[in-house]
Amino acid sequence: MAVRIRLQRLGRKKRPFYRLVAADARAQRDGVFLERLGHYNPLTDPADVLIDEEKALKWLRRGAQPTDTAKRLLSQEGIWKKFTYEKLGKPLPEDEVTETSDTEDTDSSENEQEVLVTEASESSEEE
Repeated sequence: MAVRIRLQRLGRKKRPFYRLVAADARAQRDGVFLERLGHYNPLTDPADVLIDEEKALKWLRRGAQPTDTAKRLLSQEGIWKKFTYEKLGKPLPEDEVTETSDTEDTDSSENEQEVLVTEASESSEEE
């Protein structure tokens, strides 16, 4: 049985709402599915995307193939990147951007404290 990770359309006319599901490839779009993985609401700004990472990874490990839109949503949430690194046997690289911003924040707070201390000492010397 070929399993696909795809969107199941819900909602009324002109107001779409989608569920991300794992379903048999032969099943109808809005028909029977194996497991619900999350949801996607394109009408909100920004679009509301909620995906259960553990369930999605479970189905990807079992060989489920995502559709193009499902793959884009998985990529946005970082699940697809995690899966590809896991499949290659490599550890997920740490984001260097977050590390540099963390160090900058601590440096700037230390500098602010030093400035406050020197300003306080200068004002006390003037008196």
